[in-house]
Amino acid sequence: MSTTTLAIPTRRSPLYRSFRGLLREVGYSARHFLGCWQARRVDFRGKKLNLGCGKYPIPGWINADLYRHADVVFDIRARWPIPDGQVNGVRLEHVLEHVAYPDEALHVLAECYRVLTPSGTVRVGVPDSEKAIRAYVEGEDAMYFRIARERWHPPEVRLPIEHLNYHFRDRFGEHLFAFDRQALSNLLSRAGFVDIQLAPFDHTVDREDREDGTLRLSGTKPSHQEANQ
Repeated sequence: MSTTTLAIPTRRSPLYRSFRGLLREVGYSARHFLGCWQARRVDFRGKKLNLGCGKYPIPGWINADLYRHADVVFDIRARWPIPDGQVNGVRLEHVLEHVAYPDEALHVLAECYRVLTPSGTVRVGVPDSEKAIRAYVEGEDAMYFRIARERWHPPEVRLPIEHLNYHFRDRFGEHLFAFDRQALSNLLSRAGFVDIQLAPFDHTVDREDREDGTLRLSGTKPSHQEANQ
């Protein structure tokens, strides 16, 4: 009878992980400070802001991230280096689940509200947790799991519960909250947005490989007239 040996990954001590986390935050703070200074030369007026652009900047937008390849670099958990009421639109695609809920997530949406012009819109996309949970109830042959195996999840993720945990946590534990429509809509409303609704897939800005697993909502900052009513 043949046997196989399961390779157990080496685990770092909690102290090591904490120290690495501290160094990472120091680096984030340094990038944010430098990025805020550099952002003073950027004209945000009438532009659209793509937050957390990563490796997928949108042409014609101001692409923001905490890494150097972005047009502007800053930490979305801090105050943004953008004056009030400057941009016409803000987009966050698979970003909000990476900050702590509810305080940091609400801060991010409040900053979106602050930098938007009256009648400006925000568009937020997050992993669709309701779809993942429904798939778990349906079983391992659910369409969501088939797509996840093909597009998003590594081959070692096999069982339905493993897919569910990967959805919630991501590979490196970077997902800090699992959103559904009610939770995301509530945060947008608390930040001051109105006319909150499902946002359809937009092939001009949205990634096709994320079309099936993403919940997208849009909201509008009230006009001056609406705000005064």
